Amino acid sequence: MSDVKLYKSSTTKPFEVVLKNLEEAVKEFDFEIYHHNREDLAEFYRSEGVTLPPNYQHVMLQVCNPQRSGKVVPHNPDRGIFVQKLIFVYSNGETTELRTLGYSANLMADLLGHNTFEKGPSDDQFAAGMAENFENMNKIIQKAIA
Repeated sequence: MSDVKLYKSSTTKPFEVVLKNLEEAVKEFDFEIYHHNREDLAEFYRSEGVTLPPNYQHVMLQVCNPQRSGKVVPHNPDRGIFVQKLIFVYSNGETTELRTLGYSANLMADLLGHNTFEKGPSDDQFAAGMAENFENMNKIIQKAIA
């Protein structure tokens, strides 16, 4: 696998159905979707005067498990950039498109500095867990569109 991966999926399921399915799938993997009030990118762009097609929909879902991330980020605050996983969902004609990014454990550990801590996971341990979480984001998407 390359160090950065763009997971791309599409379905003919309606946009709102995919969002509902994502909400359910996220919970099955012990995550939650946060900041619902700021997720609608199409609404944001329109509010800023950007002209978009009338039926265009686009949301950015922030996925997190704060019980897990809240325990590992304080050891190295730079980890915070990786714990907030995003799933983008947008309409494209008759299809609903889904995208998310994933990073390799090696890349994350390199960027974080391979630090070790007396109390808490090393950067390498954190990165290995996060790489698995990024794979889980793709599994969540696949479950939502099945």
